Amino acid sequence: MKCPKCQFVNPEGARFCNDCGSKLEITCPKCGKVNPSGSKFCNECGQKLEKEEAIERKEPSIEGERKQVTVLFSDLSGYTSMTEKLDPEEVKEIMSQVFGAITSIVKKYDGSIEKFVDDAVVAVFGMPKAHEDNPLRAT
Repeated sequence: MKCPKCQFVNPEGARFCNDCGSKLEITCPKCGKVNPSGSKFCNECGQKLEKEEAIERKEPSIEGERKQVTVLFSDLSGYTSMTEKLDPEEVKEIMSQVFGAITSIVKKYDGSIEKFVDDAVVAVFGMPKAHEDNPLRAT
């Protein structure tokens, strides 16, 4: 089979070009039949096949900047014993109040909450807005 990209003659049954590595077959999106590269329609069901170039999509470039951030991790002391003594709905209500208070304090100092996990909170200071005193803001 001749590679449509580099014209290298590959052995019969090859799925990728032995010279450039390009895929030598196209899978039908409708029926899944493998068709030779360059086919415009599926040999099995007649579905129009897209060219390989149209299928390969370039990843968008991600631009960004390097920043120093302060990450604060905190968990609630006595959480496990509290969950053993209280009803789950009561624990949920208490933790909602605690997390609400934590959120307002973190936001007050221009931090952001990354996530809450059980009784723990992860907060980030210096993202998106950086301050020189981010470590102090986190304490």
